[in-house]
Amino acid sequence: MTEQELKRYQAVQNAARRTLDEVTEFIRPGISEIDLVKKCDELQRAAGIDSYWYQSLPALALIGDRTTLAISRMPYAPDNIRAKENDLVTIDLNPAISGYCGDCARSYYIEDGETRRIPRRNAEFLQGAEAQKLLHALLKRTAHPDLTFNDLHQTLHEEIERLGFEQLDYLGHSIGKETDQLVFIAPGSNCLLGETGLFTLEPHLRLKQSNYGFKHENIYYFKGQALHEL
Repeated sequence: MTEQELKRYQAVQNAARRTLDEVTEFIRPGISEIDLVKKCDELQRAAGIDSYWYQSLPALALIGDRTTLAISRMPYAPDNIRAKENDLVTIDLNPAISGYCGDCARSYYIEDGETRRIPRRNAEFLQGAEAQKLLHALLKRTAHPDLTFNDLHQTLHEEIERLGFEQLDYLGHSIGKETDQLVFIAPGSNCLLGETGLFTLEPHLRLKQSNYGFKHENIYYFKGQALHEL
């Protein structure tokens, strides 16, 4: 991957992060998944996004117990379900500009009608946010270019179990223009992290016996032996 290509990917991912920041003020009790998908489309288009690489969807927005749905394993259609005074919302974006793809997801915590990116009181929300933080930190500590996707999966899976969570979907995948040839962080995937150029970490987790699924996704890449967030 050239420096010019890296800059193109960074531009897409920056637009995704900006959208996920800006949409926060629109997430409130009473809003629906349909509303959120429309708003994410509007914000991404304003940021320069020209297409969406996953099923042509502007966003995968989920509310409440629907946050546990494993979207990679089923068709997605936004629901008219409405957010409650205390609720969880997840939004996963898959934008592209001229064929260069981004991928970014965040969880939003509604506590007593107020939406935050970081929870303050709800014990379950606090556990979910902390688990995501710990897993991304674990990646940064342990990943190197010669690590296989299989071995990374094993390391992450053991930590997820230790934290008392269960994995709901893939933990991440490669990023590139050939979106039908993704390499997944999964058992038996022996591709090396350093071979893919860019890859995501997106643990989709549920605290065992919970009704909520937490998600936080970034794209990472190596410069030499050092891991960087895109």
